[in-house]
Amino acid sequence: MQRCTKSASRMRFSWPVIAAAVGSWALSLVTTAALVAIGWFGHATHWTFGFGSHGAHDAAAHTVAREPVSREADGEIRFRSQEALDRTGIELVPVEQRQMVSELIVNGVVAYDERRIAQLSTRVPGSIWRVEKHLGDHVRKGDVLLVIDSQDVGQLKADFLNALVVHESRREQLAILEEVKSAVMGRQLREAKAALREARNHLVNAEQALVNLGFEVVIADYEPLDDDARAARIRTLGLPQPLMAGLSGDRLSSNLLPLYAPFDGVVVGREAVVGEVVEAAKPIFEVADISSMLLVLSVSKEDAGKVAIGQPVRFRPDGSTEEFTSTIAWISTEVNEATRTLEVRAEVRNHSDRVASAAVGLRANTFGSGRIEIDRRGTAVVVPKRSVQWDGRRWVVFVPSGAAAFVPRAVRPRVEQGDVVEIVVAADGPPLTHVVAAGSHVLKSQILLERMERGEL
Repeated sequence: MQRCTKSASRMRFSWPVIAAAVGSWALSLVTTAALVAIGWFGHATHWTFGFGSHGAHDAAAHTVAREPVSREADGEIRFRSQEALDRTGIELVPVEQRQMVSELIVNGVVAYDERRIAQLSTRVPGSIWRVEKHLGDHVRKGDVLLVIDSQDVGQLKADFLNALVVHESRREQLAILEEVKSAVMGRQLREAKAALREARNHLVNAEQALVNLGFEVVIADYEPLDDDARAARIRTLGLPQPLMAGLSGDRLSSNLLPLYAPFDGVVVGREAVVGEVVEAAKPIFEVADISSMLLVLSVSKEDAGKVAIGQPVRFRPDGSTEEFTSTIAWISTEVNEATRTLEVRAEVRNHSDRVASAAVGLRANTFGSGRIEIDRRGTAVVVPKRSVQWDGRRWVVFVPSGAAAFVPRAVRPRVEQGDVVEIVVAADGPPLTHVVAAGSHVLKSQILLERMERGEL
């Protein structure tokens, strides 16, 4: 009895297990059947279900899939009727012939020409006595920027006058001895000649010391003058007459040293205040010739081999609609370690009327975009970029082949410019007159579909 009871109990607990197993098997069977049905439907519709809008490409491909299309052995794609072709949206455009330019688009910045910018300082220490030019002023070569009051200058002027007096004294002594040379010893005559030569050397050195400071001093101009005239002339040495207007010459210090502009340009830097003490060689003024500016362009290392000196450059500053043209004048011999780019420079001339006004065309430290012309085609066959398609094996364009029919032509794309591209077609075929633009991807899809049906994909 106990054995029968246990056996019956085991049979009662096995029925739910069996029912669960049967249900799981049935669910698997239904799932498999659903997947098979979805796969069959997707193959029949080329996986174009029409749920929502998938763009012009999917819509056109779905339209062609439903249209009666025949594909000939030579690759020709022929529509059954003109109405079927019109529904695809395929459009023909004429093939153009134009000049094509291949360009590198690079980033750049405007900089001052290093050959035309100068940081000016005094050659002796002193204090600023007067400031004549200010930031942004246009200057001419030789204009006085400021005037320094320096004791060293006064000392050098005094040394020049003293050396001139000593030289004249030695010359007079020699002249007297030569008149009575028969009554004097030869040694005295030789010593007088040596003293004159030594005095001459000291005078020339004193003259050169003033010339080194920028003064225009000539010994011959001072020799005919008396002491008062010499002192008056050297006191205002180097100071232009407009600066002296309204000032008493006899009350001016002999310590004044003007700082001149070395070339025509604009004051782009100034660290000068009247009464300020300045040191020798410390920059006070910065003058730049903005009639010529530099374009510093950064070329990627991958394109470094394409640039060469003399190539045309077009540059457009950020925020400007004006374009400046130039040519490459310098190419760096190394790639920048930080940016890994090649530095290329071009010189650009600013218009003279702009340099003299506030409307300067190019301003230093302005960023912009540059175009370097690396290749130019005299006459090229040009088609829209969307006309060129990759069929999985080659680049092709589609050309008309009779009524409502198209055939692919192998091409080789080359230079791109805007929304067009240059193509090269085999010379053994007929010349191209028209190609498919809009809808060319639809014809490419037909080629891929045919290969898929043949099992080639």
